[in-house]
Amino acid sequence: MRKPFIIIGKLVVALLSVAGTGLLILEGLLIWHYEYRIGLPDKDKLATLSSTAPACSVSDRRTYVPLAEIPPLVRQAAIAYEEPEFYERLSLNPLIEFGAAMAFNRRPQPSGITTSVTMCLISLSPECCRGIDWHIGNIVLMGRIAQILSRDRILEIYLNESYLGRASYGVGAASMAYFDKPLGLLSVDEIALITALPRAPALLGRRNDIARDRRNVVIDRLSKANIISETEATTARARPLQFREPSPDNESQQRKL
Repeated sequence: MRKPFIIIGKLVVALLSVAGTGLLILEGLLIWHYEYRIGLPDKDKLATLSSTAPACSVSDRRTYVPLAEIPPLVRQAAIAYEEPEFYERLSLNPLIEFGAAMAFNRRPQPSGITTSVTMCLISLSPECCRGIDWHIGNIVLMGRIAQILSRDRILEIYLNESYLGRASYGVGAASMAYFDKPLGLLSVDEIALITALPRAPALLGRRNDIARDRRNVVIDRLSKANIISETEATTARARPLQFREPSPDNESQQRKL
């Protein structure tokens, strides 16, 4: 009577062994594909990214502003608008976030700031920019970024590498391109506008009505988070939307840097 059970047990063990071997082979193939064939930045490369130069470009026309030199309100505005729980969330790894969402029966909320940095860094691997490789490569690289880079470093790359229109990458360049002044001299409403640019720089650059609405959304979130007072928020919302006209040379360089 026991013989059928013994046979079934051995069969199950054999199937599990085959499945385990198959998973190991699949893992090896994935590692080879994404580490070597496509060439995603590995952990060592991420760990050695310069903190004083652009992480996603070798262009000497881009300036890099260390996080410590970026005014606190600029940093706070970016977090309030893009990802209020950036520093509080358990993990920035999308797989861990997905697992937590399933465990607590909620919708997954990948890190928007980390996603932006991932898309920036994946551009260093041009072969990983089409089809399923694009999607899987993003997840793989985002997990590495979350493991290797500190949240301060991720935020620093985001603030310096995001394309903000007018051939400007990063908040330092955008401050000059839109307002002809350094970051430290920007008013609340000007900071709010620059913060809103990464999601749709071209649209906000040509549609003042939409730019004003997005700017005011950032102001509202700063007020809701008690980063600015309601008086400061009211004053900032009331200010007319004013930024310098782009120069012809600037227009011709859109997204070519």
